[in-house]
Amino acid sequence: MPEPREGLCTWRKRLSGRRKAVTIIAGFKSYEGIVICADTQETVEHAKRNVPKLRFEPANHAKGSTDDLAALFCGSSNDGPYVDKLIENAWESAQTATSLDEACAEIESSIKRTYQEFGRIYQRGYCPTAELIFGVKMFNGARLFSAYGPVVNEKQGFDSSGIGHYMVDFLAGRMYRDYLNLHQCVILAAYILFQAKEHVEGCGGQSQIAVLRREGTSGLVDSQHIETITELLQFTDDETGRILLDMANIDLNESEVREHVNSMMDGLLAVREARKDRLRDLTAFWNSFGGLSNKTDSLGLLMPSNEKKSEPEDTGDSNGN
Repeated sequence: MPEPREGLCTWRKRLSGRRKAVTIIAGFKSYEGIVICADTQETVEHAKRNVPKLRFEPANHAKGSTDDLAALFCGSSNDGPYVDKLIENAWESAQTATSLDEACAEIESSIKRTYQEFGRIYQRGYCPTAELIFGVKMFNGARLFSAYGPVVNEKQGFDSSGIGHYMVDFLAGRMYRDYLNLHQCVILAAYILFQAKEHVEGCGGQSQIAVLRREGTSGLVDSQHIETITELLQFTDDETGRILLDMANIDLNESEVREHVNSMMDGLLAVREARKDRLRDLTAFWNSFGGLSNKTDSLGLLMPSNEKKSEPEDTGDSNGN
């Protein structure tokens, strides 16, 4: 039996067997590219484990890629190996494309062919069904898609799947705008994952977020950056409830409201500065082992030599600047 392609080893470490569709996956389209996210908790029978559900290709670029063709895939299904097969076939087909439109068409055709093939193998009514969210970028263009079974549709805003999709749709419906930049979409992705893992049974584990930039480095966002963003969001989410109570309390005068809000802002900014400093130190520490100091951007992705570095301390900025 031939050895698996390099870059698929981590993906194939998943144990064989079926999984319940208790997960959360989501994708967001920005004018700068695509952001896709997922949790890592997987439930098999009564056992839970953490597995990667988000796949970035070309996978041989462990920290990122500036190749013309790149793709992100994640899936929700009760059959993990079937999701793997759908994605493997789709990526294999896309690599023959010479344009973004052709790559997207090849992926859609591959998904349909896989369902046709396995529909003939399984007994009627037993063929697995998967929900996929995927993004494709090529030649400074990027497109977002969802697939329910063999039906593929392009998305111009955001989409979600899994047991937590109701919460994602509610939160993203309030916060998502088509003018958000890529960094803001990463922050939104971290927020909806944090909320889903807090409040939806079956969602959990680590948060995985990946980006497809129209221009520049694409890949998986560094886990330390995701953790810092999530901590800032969690702390801010807890504190901002007080603003709602104060603003709606007509017994308070203006000076009292301002005093409460300013006090809260001072606390939030102090926490933000502490998290920025810690992230900067952690990034420098881990990069020093590989001689990569000062060569990662604000999302922890390796930068090409001709790309100017962004400061990691911007991680918690809600404006994404």
